Amino acid sequence: MKLHRFGHLVAAVAAAGLSACTTTGTTTETAKKPANDPSRLMKIARDVETRGDSTTALALYERAAEMSGDPSVNISLGEARLKTNDLKGAEEAFRAALQKSPNQPQAMLGLGTAQLRNGEAEAAVRTLAPAAQAVGTVAAYNKLGTALVLAGRSAEAKTAFRKAVALEPGNLDAQTNLALAEALSNEADAGTATMRSVIQSPLAQRRHFVNYIIVLSLAGKTDEARAVDVPDMSKANKDRILKQAAKLRSISDPVARARAIGLLASA
Repeated sequence: MKLHRFGHLVAAVAAAGLSACTTTGTTTETAKKPANDPSRLMKIARDVETRGDSTTALALYERAAEMSGDPSVNISLGEARLKTNDLKGAEEAFRAALQKSPNQPQAMLGLGTAQLRNGEAEAAVRTLAPAAQAVGTVAAYNKLGTALVLAGRSAEAKTAFRKAVALEPGNLDAQTNLALAEALSNEADAGTATMRSVIQSPLAQRRHFVNYIIVLSLAGKTDEARAVDVPDMSKANKDRILKQAAKLRSISDPVARARAIGLLASA
């Protein structure tokens, strides 16, 4: 199961970034606004972030957040920190947004994402459950399902992943996550059937075939797992995955097994 995973600069650096950006073609509307206008800083931050300068963008987001009472500014800061893998900083930014606007869906989704990537599965479940219901996207339900699996709650994870699949039936990653949750819930035949549908798609990629091997191994179908032809994978690498997948059934703790699957599936 692929987990969807991920600072501070002094004001002088932020100011330098600001002056550099204002000379390279921002809009007339932006240029007319005062230098300490949060919306101006946000526009410049988005512009430099698009150009790949995440360091300057992060500094500008931080300055804007200090000056603004708008929770969307804190959300943008949190998302920028997630991109740099500053999980603690991201949590702080999303919590600041929620202090300004309790139950703000995007802030809850961001906070839950940071908690999930930081290994706080139960906390992520509590945050992502209302966020997914409010946002109603495939990504949100995939994150909720992943948090539930890592919290050892595979049966509930199936519900989340089924909602993701219902929203976008052709999403192969959502179907794969559902198949893994089914296999972890002792519904090996259902998981196998789901994965067969996935790998038959012309859009199936190598990771989907690897997950098919994992589901077959969890179902005890070792011979079928060995027979899977994984695109662009050497025999040695496939043998390594088969060997590790075979060990999954011996892991009795559901949380430990889920984490082992996540590591193997993303290898």
